Amino acid sequence: METREQRGLVIAATARITQKGSVWLCPSQSGKGRYTVSPDADQPHCTCPDHEECGHTCKHIHAVRLVIQRELFDDGTEVETRQLTITEKRVTYGQNWSAYNAAQCSEKERFQSLLHDLCKAIPESTETKVGRPRLPIRNGIFCACFKVYSMLSGRRFTSDLCDAQAKGYISRVPHFNPVLRVFEKEETTSILRELVAQSAAPLSAIESNFAIDSTGFSGCRYDQWGDCKWKKAVPQTRRAWVKAHAMIGTLTNVVTSVEVTTNNSADAPFLPQLMNETAQRFKIGDLCADKAYLSESNLHAITEIGAGAMIPFKANSVPSRPGVFGDNYSFP
Repeated sequence: METREQRGLVIAATARITQKGSVWLCPSQSGKGRYTVSPDADQPHCTCPDHEECGHTCKHIHAVRLVIQRELFDDGTEVETRQLTITEKRVTYGQNWSAYNAAQCSEKERFQSLLHDLCKAIPESTETKVGRPRLPIRNGIFCACFKVYSMLSGRRFTSDLCDAQAKGYISRVPHFNPVLRVFEKEETTSILRELVAQSAAPLSAIESNFAIDSTGFSGCRYDQWGDCKWKKAVPQTRRAWVKAHAMIGTLTNVVTSVEVTTNNSADAPFLPQLMNETAQRFKIGDLCADKAYLSESNLHAITEIGAGAMIPFKANSVPSRPGVFGDNYSFP
């Protein structure tokens, strides 16, 4: 891909290109002014100096052509996809309300059944302890996950545990305190991460393209004044939160791998880890991500497993040296 086409890709991914009659208005990459572009295949034209003075197919023409993409089917028909203009309406799709209602009405029961099957693979502890009987780890993980799903307090959630015991999902109804202590155990994190991977594995036959991103989750606890004071943070009370990095299938929206970190962790370093965990059960075709994941090491990691990197370039992105990504690498 030549330099002008690479820069056109950046403009198409980051700028607003609009149509005005038979021509297109493409903003300058520097942000100063706009150019009028006619992307005709035979006689393309752009009002920028690069095209008018040198006659090159400039980056603005490449950007407009990327916005207007045509796909030719086997029967010869052609479909055109492009950015929506201000006067156009976004395409909406109808909802299958009968199927939607049936899924919503049976969701809670189906969730318990699937969660119970997943928890069967959790090995029970063989450690002998004295004192009162401990909550089995399988029951503990089931109760903790079900409690989060219910969005109820530990006390109000007890009646749901009684129903789960009656259906055979747990051996006994535990006190709410042991259920809450499951979240504080060190082994809980690795168990939950494995359950996420196992729940996604059945979709490996139909899922091949993935996207990675992060999001924040707020907790019910607030930062303490002592923490803010002695750690030289902003001295104010604010809700504590964590950051979840996840790899998601673009077809089914299934989460294939996840990592939970502190609220100020960067995004890019977690791409190889989540990608490699997903690659253990899935064949990755394309991997989509935003600019936060753009780095030379991430592009190398993606190409090494034979996947395509669909990551937009930044305005100042350039290869560090010629051929750095290999002869077979094609930029998205």
